[in-house]
Amino acid sequence: MRRWMIGLAVLVIPALGLFGCMSVVLPAVPAEVERPAARPPVLAAFGDDPAVENLDDWTNRRAPLLRTLFQETVYGVPPESAEARIADTRLVEADAYGGLARLEELTVDVEVGGESARFLMMLATPNNAPGPSPIILIQTFCGNRAAFGGREDVSAPLGPYPGVCDNGFAEPVVELVFGRAISEPPVQRILARGYAVAIFYAGDVVPDETEAGTQALARLAGGQPRWGAIAAWGWLYSRAIDALSDNARIDLDQVAVWGHSRNGKSALFAAALDPRIGLVIAHQSGTGGATLSRNAEGESIEEITSTYPHWFAETFASYAGREDELPVDQHMLLALIAPRPVLLGNARRDAWSDPHGAFRAAQGADAVYELFGVEGFEQSDMRETNFDAELAYYFRNGRHGVTTSDWDVFLHFLDAHFTRAER
Repeated sequence: MRRWMIGLAVLVIPALGLFGCMSVVLPAVPAEVERPAARPPVLAAFGDDPAVENLDDWTNRRAPLLRTLFQETVYGVPPESAEARIADTRLVEADAYGGLARLEELTVDVEVGGESARFLMMLATPNNAPGPSPIILIQTFCGNRAAFGGREDVSAPLGPYPGVCDNGFAEPVVELVFGRAISEPPVQRILARGYAVAIFYAGDVVPDETEAGTQALARLAGGQPRWGAIAAWGWLYSRAIDALSDNARIDLDQVAVWGHSRNGKSALFAAALDPRIGLVIAHQSGTGGATLSRNAEGESIEEITSTYPHWFAETFASYAGREDELPVDQHMLLALIAPRPVLLGNARRDAWSDPHGAFRAAQGADAVYELFGVEGFEQSDMRETNFDAELAYYFRNGRHGVTTSDWDVFLHFLDAHFTRAER
């Protein structure tokens, strides 16, 4: 069976899309994908809006840019208020990984507009840290049980599994192509570096399915216009922070969010909304994430909104084929996160996520980081990651997916910007 699946993978991979990639033949990889991108977009606005002149000018424009343009045009508007609380805490293992960490399963209830939702979150905290630990929040594709290597004492998701998961685990062909870390992050390695980890499956609240997802979004919107799933998943990062706010083992001044592909889109949106998020790692986030909509490479607005109509505000789809008329673009989303550290991950064969467009977006956002007096985007080459800069770009060979070597880079970036409690 496994041999048959591998053979099938060889046939279907050129046309396989996953976690935000269309199921169509991928565009050709640019011949010189490492070249420095040219002509970064002009910061702050398009049309007749004047350029940003100083930090006060940017501060005054930030809220309208986020609400009127990004939320109403691209992602949809999240609820203005919500409450999240821990309904139950279950100890899974006090001395996991040879005594390295404490594993707990948290049941988190969210109340919004008279409606309620629930998701499960696995929390792993280092045991011997002398003080609170910085934490990485991770959204998973196949549920918490898969993220912890199939442990039977970790609950299965409350919501339906996405199509790439088989009984809560990434199908073997998926892991073969996109890496085991696509569904199972290296939790022990992360803990050993001094970081706590919180992992949850946003599909518990808003499934990544058009019909079920749209119904969940409408219910949680409380009669307001439907928001998109990307916005809702980003909003759940904030509800996870709410639930952890009283945990003495966690340093809430050092909170990172991590996401791959569609979860990378939601991680970026979450950081734009929530100043409690101190660092973002968005790996291969593509269209609607770090990649410019105006760049003529990779997935188009028409392709992403027709395949995933529940992901974005309905207004976004109306710009299909007329991207030049968009009042915003994704370099502005990165600018909304400034001056906090952001790492953008990309891959040579992941042309659908458009590595060039993400590089140009980082170039365009650099001006706002400079307004804050920090080292923004200082790379002139796609392959030379500047880990010390607040805005960094990582590029490797390979395809769409998450590898263990990716996590070496992610942890290096975290080490450069977070102060870990020495164990």
